[in-house]
Amino acid sequence: MTKKEIEQLNQTLSIIIGTPLQNLTRSGAMLIFDFGEVMEVNSFMFGENGGLIRNENGKPIPTKRMRGRYILTSLCSMRFSCGNDVIFASSDMFLPTEELAYNDDFDWNTFNWQVHGNSLFDELKTKHFRGEFNEYIVKSVKVGKFGDLMITFENNFVLEFFADGSSYSENWRFGEINSSDSLVVSSKGMINEDMI
Repeated sequence: MTKKEIEQLNQTLSIIIGTPLQNLTRSGAMLIFDFGEVMEVNSFMFGENGGLIRNENGKPIPTKRMRGRYILTSLCSMRFSCGNDVIFASSDMFLPTEELAYNDDFDWNTFNWQVHGNSLFDELKTKHFRGEFNEYIVKSVKVGKFGDLMITFENNFVLEFFADGSSYSENWRFGEINSSDSLVVSSKGMINEDMI
């Protein structure tokens, strides 16, 4: 990643400094973080596995949703920590909740991590946030030479993304909720949308 790209990303992401983390959701293994003021946007209905719900004609069912103005999506490794403690990480998505894991009937062959509420990630996120995100105000953002991203919050929590690919594959992207433009980042640098 070039110095110019790092400067551009740091400058663009600085727009979320002073704004709250509004929400954290996932669709399959993709994590979605909302920052900034909350606004109503057009969306579609999603099922418990994160997939679109469709009508009898196969078309997605429209709905309205409250979302943060800025969206950060991640396909790479992620860690949310405070001090010496890891609160949760992206690999927790592929592990069962404690309740499922300690159930005598638990079977890895039938475990479906994609169902919301089944994974350790879902359990830890719910336990930690309890529906309250707005106490996490962004203090700083920093992009590293490989496209890693660190977001530090005023309450000393840290959200880190680790660019874990060696090619021009998407690790994370950032943009406004109502815009089709977004910055797409790989380990090698920024990606033009035409490359995806």
